[in-house]
Amino acid sequence: MAYLGWTGHYTRMRRITQLAFFAIFALLPALDLFRFDFIAGKLFVFRQQIWLDEWTLVWLGLMFGMWIIGAMTLVLGRVWCAWACPQMVFSELAHDIDALAKRITRKLSDSRRRLAKRLVSHGLVAVLSIVATALFMGYFAPLGEVFRRMARFDVGLWLGAIGVTTTILVVLDLLFVRETFCQSVCPYGLLQGVLVDEKSLHVTFDESAGACIDCGLCERVCNMEIDIRKSAFQMECTRCGNCIDVCNLVLAKKKRPGLLAYSFGFGRGMTWDIKRLLVAVSTAGFGIVFIVAVAMREPLTFHISPVYGTTASAEERVAEAKYLLRAANKGSEPVTVALTVEGLPADATVDGLADGRIPAGEERKFTISIKVPRSEVTSSVVPFTAIIKSEERSERFAMTFYAGGNRT
Repeated sequence: MAYLGWTGHYTRMRRITQLAFFAIFALLPALDLFRFDFIAGKLFVFRQQIWLDEWTLVWLGLMFGMWIIGAMTLVLGRVWCAWACPQMVFSELAHDIDALAKRITRKLSDSRRRLAKRLVSHGLVAVLSIVATALFMGYFAPLGEVFRRMARFDVGLWLGAIGVTTTILVVLDLLFVRETFCQSVCPYGLLQGVLVDEKSLHVTFDESAGACIDCGLCERVCNMEIDIRKSAFQMECTRCGNCIDVCNLVLAKKKRPGLLAYSFGFGRGMTWDIKRLLVAVSTAGFGIVFIVAVAMREPLTFHISPVYGTTASAEERVAEAKYLLRAANKGSEPVTVALTVEGLPADATVDGLADGRIPAGEERKFTISIKVPRSEVTSSVVPFTAIIKSEERSERFAMTFYAGGNRT
């Protein structure tokens, strides 16, 4: 396969787009825009913490992202594969490394150049793989902590095993696999190919502009190794634009226009049909549902339950029952909570909440002790309401006070 590098209009646009997506890939975990923290057991999305009990939102967000790519594929074809997919981004970076190694070693003798080129290329690929692995691990642990531990060689068993395994896989991928994965293995690429129809964006071959000179370069520069001249409707085509650029470059030397170009509907232009209308409406509806679900998310949640077996008489005249309060602050600011009760005698006391302060992004557990004078208790089981309040919200819980055996 021939490699265009950064030559050609569409190739330059694609490489710049790839670098932009690579920057996004690196910045998402660094800025807590998207990261799953294994240590804390939380997902960070746009600096908001999604807890394990909110995986419905996680699933909904992932499904919405996949839906967007599918909807985009229906209109633009397999553009994700060539313009944004990390596999293709790193594959083309590996080709850049090969070209750089060739330039670095070009002045060496023939006997040394081949070995030197391999050493330089493999060494740079190894460095790229380590960087890629560190960025990947940043999705599962704070990125700064990952780099600090890697610098000290103190990554721990599990983190080290994941890092070494990922690095080896990336090295093997960049040295031996590259676009072969896209051509024969990637299931998502095949799914995108199925979604494309005759009204999507295609690369078309227009012989009316002149006869093809049969140089074969359009096939040689194709990442998917297809001959676009045979048919514009080939599910393997990723709309990378390599064939368009090389055709324009070759025929420009002969002062002729290129024979390949992007077009919707094989030159008929983009048209709306019932399928595209349904996809557009569904995408808008999906997005609204996701936004509403995120907007309705409670940043402060409470769970209170009795501590069974602890009902006892702290003093002979006092009945005591204990409860476990779990308060989770999923917001970005600390909050303070208070607890009051309704339905118990006025002499009832509530202890155990201390200052009631819950730091941002943390969960605190409080053992709440409620004491009631036995002279005020008329039954061994007394229903009451626990009211937990913060500055922003309050929540009521129907509870039961177990007074024990002695009662008036």
